[in-house]
Amino acid sequence: MGALRRLRAVPPELWLLAMLALGTRCWRLFTPGQRVWDEVHYEEFASRYFSGSYYVDVHPPLGKLLIALEAWVMRIPAATFTDGVSVPQLRLLPALMGALLVPTFWWFLRELGASRKVAAFGGALLLLDNALLVQSRFVLLDVMLVWFGLAAVAAYLAARRSTGGARWRGLAAAALLAGAAVSTKWTGLSALGLIGLVWLVDAWRASGRTPRRRMAGELLLLGAVPAAVYVGAFAVHFALLPNDGIGVRLMSPAFAATLRGNLAYRADAPLSFAGKLAELHGVVLSANQRFTHVAQPAASPWYTWPIAKHRIQYWQGVGDVGGESRRIELMGNPVLWYGILVALALGAAALALRRVSAGPLRGALLIAGVGYVMNFAPFALITRPMYLYHYLLAFVYSAALAALLLGRMAGWQDDDGPPWRFRSPRARALYVGLLAVLAASFAYFAPLSYGTALSAGQLAQRDWVLERH
Repeated sequence: MGALRRLRAVPPELWLLAMLALGTRCWRLFTPGQRVWDEVHYEEFASRYFSGSYYVDVHPPLGKLLIALEAWVMRIPAATFTDGVSVPQLRLLPALMGALLVPTFWWFLRELGASRKVAAFGGALLLLDNALLVQSRFVLLDVMLVWFGLAAVAAYLAARRSTGGARWRGLAAAALLAGAAVSTKWTGLSALGLIGLVWLVDAWRASGRTPRRRMAGELLLLGAVPAAVYVGAFAVHFALLPNDGIGVRLMSPAFAATLRGNLAYRADAPLSFAGKLAELHGVVLSANQRFTHVAQPAASPWYTWPIAKHRIQYWQGVGDVGGESRRIELMGNPVLWYGILVALALGAAALALRRVSAGPLRGALLIAGVGYVMNFAPFALITRPMYLYHYLLAFVYSAALAALLLGRMAGWQDDDGPPWRFRSPRARALYVGLLAVLAASFAYFAPLSYGTALSAGQLAQRDWVLERH
C-alpha cells in the first residue's frame, strides 16, 4: 500500500515526460539494422566476455559489462557476435537509460529547489534535444555516463536534506552511482567531484554542530563505495577474460603469462590483481597519449561544442533510390542549444543589473554552474581527438542553469503549482510558446535523428545548420 501511495503521489507531468521520453527513444529503435558509428567496437568488446578473449579499451569496463549482461539476459547466442552482424536488440539498455534521463533531470531540478513548472520545463528541454535522442538509441556509453552522473548528484542532493537512515541510504546511492559513472568513463569522476565539493562546503558550514564521527563516516562512505565499484568492475573484467586475445600485444610478458592459450602462459604466474590493474591503467594512459596526433575528421575543438558546430554523421543508408537519402547525424536541436546560450546571457545580465535576484535559488545556481564548469573546462587540457558527445553531460548542466534562470525571470518559480496553472496569461504564453518552438525544431530535424528518408530538397533545407563530418 505504501508503494501504491507513492506512485499516486507522482505528479502527472512527470508521468507524461517519462512516457514521451520512452516513446521517442524506442521508436524505430532497431532501424537501421546495421551497426552505427562505434557500435562496432562496443558490441565487439561485449562479445569478448562470452569468449573470454582478452581485449584492451581506453575506457573502464562497466559499460561494456552491462552490455554483455544485457546480451546474456536476452539469451543472445554467442555465435551472433562471432558472425560479425549487428545486434540491434542491445540498443534497449541505452534507450532505457536515455529515457530515464528525462525524469531524473526533473528530480534533479526539484532537489535543487525548482518549482514543478521549472522542473517540467527542464525535463522537456532534454526530451526535445536531438543529440541526446541520437546518443540514446545506439550501443554507446555516453548516455550511461550522463545518467549515472546526474542520478548520483540528484541522490546526493536528496540525502543532503534528509536525516537519519534516509540520509545514509541517499549517500550510499549517490556513492554507488558516482562509482558507476567513473567506471563507465573516467570523465564520470566529475560527479564524485561535485558531490565532494558540496559535501565539503556543507561540512564547513556545519563545523562544530555535526559530530566528527558522523562526518568521518560520511566521508569514508563517499570515498570507499565508488572505489569499490571501480575496482570491482575491473575484477569482474579480468575474471571474464582469462584467455589470450588481441589485447595481449599491448601488455607485458608477465601479464601475458596469466592468460590461458598464450605461449607464455603459466598457471602459477605471480602477477597479482593489483599488478594487472596498475599495468592496464598504464597501457590505457599510453594509448590515449598516442591518439594525440591522430587526425579524426569527426573530431571537434572543445570550445565549439556549446554551439554544436561540428555535426557527426553516424550512418548513411546504402542504395537509396529516387533521390531520397537516409542519414543519422549527431546534432543538437539548434533552437534549444542556441536558446540555452541566450537564456544564460539574459539571466546573467538580469542578475548583474539586479533586475532579478537569485533569492533561494542562489545555491542551486552555484551547484549547476559548478557542475557545468567541472564537466566542460577539463576538456581544454585534453589533446587527443574529442567529439561533440563529450559535451553532453555539461550540456545537461547548462540546461539546468537555463531552466532555473528562465523560471526566475519569467515568474515560473514563484509558485509550486502544476505546470498548467499560471498566475498570469503572459507567463503561460511564454512557457507554452517556448516549448512549442522547441518541439517544432525537434520534429523538423527528427528525420536526421531517426534515419527516415528525405528528398534532396528536404535534406538541403536542413543542411544549413553548421558543419557535418
